[in-house]
Amino acid sequence: MSTMSTGTFVGLLAICAVAQCQLFDALYTYVLGKAAGTTIPMTSSNQPVNVSIGMSLIHLTSLNSKSGDAELEVWMNFGWTDTRLSWDPTTFNDTTVIRLPASRIWNPDVLLFKGHTSSPETLTQVDNRGGVMYMPPTTLKTWCYVGNYTSDGSVTCRLKYGSWAYDVSVLNVVESSNEVDLSNYDSDGTEWELTEQKVERKVTHYACCSYTDVVFSLTFKEKGRRNSVWNIFD
Repeated sequence: MSTMSTGTFVGLLAICAVAQCQLFDALYTYVLGKAAGTTIPMTSSNQPVNVSIGMSLIHLTSLNSKSGDAELEVWMNFGWTDTRLSWDPTTFNDTTVIRLPASRIWNPDVLLFKGHTSSPETLTQVDNRGGVMYMPPTTLKTWCYVGNYTSDGSVTCRLKYGSWAYDVSVLNVVESSNEVDLSNYDSDGTEWELTEQKVERKVTHYACCSYTDVVFSLTFKEKGRRNSVWNIFD
C-alpha cells in the first residue's frame, strides 16, 4: 500500500505555503498518495467490502417488441467505503468532502451481466471518513423478455448487476433502495409506459462459494394496448 510519511506531508504543506497552492492541492495529494490504486479496500478476512447500488431511470431510448433489444439512459449510483481515502478535516481547512477522478481510486468490478454499458468518466464524491459515492450517467443496451407482449403488450427488462470476480466473502453487493428512482424519468417521445418496477438482491450459491447481485426489473407496456386475450388476433 502506498503511504505518505509525516515528514513528506509537512514538507508539502510548507511548499504550498510558499507557492500559494490552491485550497484542495495539499488534500488531494495527501489522499491520492494513500489510494493504493486497484487494490480492494478489505480490512479484515472476515469482513467483505459492502458495495451499495441504485439506479435512477432517465429515459427509455428504444425498445423492440419482437427482439427485446432495448436502450435506456440511467444514472447508476455506487457507494462503498475505502478508509485509505480518509483524512482529518481539521488539518485541511475543515474540508469534509472532495471530488476525485474515478480512475485514480479503487472501483468495484460491479457490471451489468446481460448487455453493454457506456458512460463518461465522472468524478466520485469522497468524504473524510473514506465514504465514496460514484454516480455515472450510463447508457444501457440489453435484451428484455417479450413473452408477454402478445397477451398484454408488456415487455420486462431485468438488469442484473454483480461482481465479476469477487464472491460474497470479499465483496458484498447490496441494494441502496427497493425501488428504482423515477424522480428524473422522462417518458416523452416513447410509445411505452412504465407500469412496474422493483429492485431485488439475490444470492447465488455454487460449490466453491456464493455471489450476490442486484436485479432492477422494469416492465413497460405499449401505450394504448388493451389487456385482452383478443390481442393475439390484432
